[in-house]
Amino acid sequence: MQRDLAALADRHFDLLIVGGGIHGAWVAWDAALRGLSVALIDRGDFGHATSANSLKTVHGGLRYLRDGDLGLVRRMIRERRTLLLVAPHLVRPLPCLMPTYRSRGKRPELMAAALLLNDLAGYDRNRGLDPARTLPRSRILSRGEALELMPGLPREGLSGAALWYDAQLYSSERLTVAVVRSAVGAGAVVANYLRADSLHLEGGRVVGVWARDLLCDVPLAIRARLVVNAAGPWAGELLGPLAARRPPFRLSTAMNLITHQIVSGVAVGIPSPGKGRTLFLAPWRGYTLVGTAHAPYMGHPDADQATAGEIEHFVDEVNEAYPAAQLRPDDVIAVQRGILPAGPPAGASDIHLVRRGHVFDHGREQGVEGLLTAVGVKYTTARHVAEQVVDRALAKLGRSPQPCATHVTPLFGGAIDRFADFSQRQELDRPAELAPRVIRQLVSSYGAAYTDVLAIIREQPELAQSLGASAPVIGAEVVHAVRQEMAVHLTDVVLRRVGVGLPGELEPAALRRCAEIMARELSWSPARRAREVEAVLSTVASVATSLAANEAGGTGQLVFP
Repeated sequence: MQRDLAALADRHFDLLIVGGGIHGAWVAWDAALRGLSVALIDRGDFGHATSANSLKTVHGGLRYLRDGDLGLVRRMIRERRTLLLVAPHLVRPLPCLMPTYRSRGKRPELMAAALLLNDLAGYDRNRGLDPARTLPRSRILSRGEALELMPGLPREGLSGAALWYDAQLYSSERLTVAVVRSAVGAGAVVANYLRADSLHLEGGRVVGVWARDLLCDVPLAIRARLVVNAAGPWAGELLGPLAARRPPFRLSTAMNLITHQIVSGVAVGIPSPGKGRTLFLAPWRGYTLVGTAHAPYMGHPDADQATAGEIEHFVDEVNEAYPAAQLRPDDVIAVQRGILPAGPPAGASDIHLVRRGHVFDHGREQGVEGLLTAVGVKYTTARHVAEQVVDRALAKLGRSPQPCATHVTPLFGGAIDRFADFSQRQELDRPAELAPRVIRQLVSSYGAAYTDVLAIIREQPELAQSLGASAPVIGAEVVHAVRQEMAVHLTDVVLRRVGVGLPGELEPAALRRCAEIMARELSWSPARRAREVEAVLSTVASVATSLAANEAGGTGQLVFP
């Protein structure tokens, strides 16, 4: 996967996708698979913005049963199965528990009915899956069983719990990269740090975009028969003069926390007292993910950042709902925050979240041909939204309908029949210089394509060494990110390619070693290397430091990326 701007400027593409988050990435993969010539660009790195704000849960839509929205539930169950099928190294089952109380709304008989309906709606949830990736049937637990799984549950009035299974991402960032690499493998031309400044119109028709390479500060014209605006909260900016009739959505923020381990083995949904919503605490790679806090947002997408007060308020809410957490602000080691579409609120502070993605045809809506805008909502259903986009694109391009295949085609690295057996074989056959935990991490991150990293070790054996004492990430992964995954900044590697460390626990020695390897690969000067390190430290500054800065009147950045 190479950054080749000449290839973008020299061709006239069928489809140009602006926005390399998870929705734009799936559009590129689907369109390329269906035979279209495809270009994909992003103003930052792939998946650097809203797509990075993920609770890592691949939802089956259980929550929507209470509204009778069986269509959405079925869609989400299918998409969950698809992700378990096409990326078995990055998606795995997640047991989830919801306590039931005699005096509250989550009564056992109601939850039992919901679980039964959920299992019926998901009758085909395991079709074609690796046995290690199948989801067991739901069931109601007794009070004792619930406390055995989750000893910290509030006990007053506790009658038991509902247990069901969803799925969890090992890394949402790695999944986005895998989708982009799949698109490239099917012929798509992609580039990060290439900003689309405006639409290129000729005779009232969109024929491409005027762009700027942010690495070299040079302009670029990219021509396409059809442009897909998948720029997320920046979609309105690209529309320019068409923005008067932009998709009718307001903006809202969604904030999740990554904390030291609060729960393990099983995720738990806890009603938030007086809030009318459920908080979700999920174990993830030795940490706990806590979500989600939503709020209206009226500012520019670039200006959004969490404040100390918002984080402290969320921490207090978690402790009120789940006192066993005993969470303090300095237990929060990362804050993830993104901007999502919302509908008109019922009140000044209400959030009416949009549930389904939408595809807007500007030819039909405004008489301006050559442009579609895709509004994505959920990471889980991004593939389905992309399928709708490509169906519409084929029709507008006058092409014969082609069936979508992304629901059955393994992603890059995902062609693994039985993941547990595959992983065990790789551990047994590992090179002597690599510890078993390193192999497990490589297989979980890259799937069957982890051998590309091993090839770098054979070339440079010293890169088999871990970057630091606390993480199994090795130097060869950094080289792989630069050579094969279009990482151009240190933040790309640290946050989205190898996961050197979470913001509150970033190991200085590992960061320095990562910077040294990238500097050698990209011929950075000492000054450039220092700037790259400073950019990482600024972006992933610990929450504790940021809180202190805010309290002192500073402007510590609390959001990554």
